[in-house]
Amino acid sequence: KPYPKSRFNRGVPDAKIRTYDLGSKKKHVDEFPLAIHCVSQELEQISSEALEAARIQANKYMVKNANKESFHLRIRVHPFHVLRVNKMLSCAGADRLQTGMRQSWGKPYGLAARVRIGQILLSLRTLNRLKDTAHEALRRAKFKFSGRQVLVHSKYWGFTKILKDEYEDLRSEGKIETRGTHAVRAKPKGKITERNCRA
Repeated sequence: KPYPKSRFNRGVPDAKIRTYDLGSKKKHVDEFPLAIHCVSQELEQISSEALEAARIQANKYMVKNANKESFHLRIRVHPFHVLRVNKMLSCAGADRLQTGMRQSWGKPYGLAARVRIGQILLSLRTLNRLKDTAHEALRRAKFKFSGRQVLVHSKYWGFTKILKDEYEDLRSEGKIETRGTHAVRAKPKGKITERNCRA
């Protein structure tokens, strides 16, 4: 069961991973049409250390082979589940102090993200010409995780939910509401404003 940090579960160490967005994270949605996702094929727990290692690997490869202004990497899972360890003493005379498997509820030891099958772990948006570089960066990053992951090239524009072949037409018709790093379709609802009058 999930065991998050709470008022009952105190003294939890900080997650190793601190940054979830890397690269050019403020680039406008129009600039990065290509998106590639690393998708889990396992029902498992991924430690915050593994997430940090994958983040470093993908970032290092992209910065080296492209540059840090040409991509936006996002870690899509967060480690909230607290792992416990039943510490054992290894000094002389430890058997007098220890209870073995009795009272074996452990102390907080680290954090992990609980992952479903088909859940996206990492997403990377970039330029179309950097397709192979981005694919290789995520391929290297997934070696940091146990189990099986697959890389999926998205049919959507960047991190939006609008198909690539429809995006440019909709944009020219003014049917897209851009929200910085992503965009949504303008909805023909509510009070008529400049935003939704052409939806």
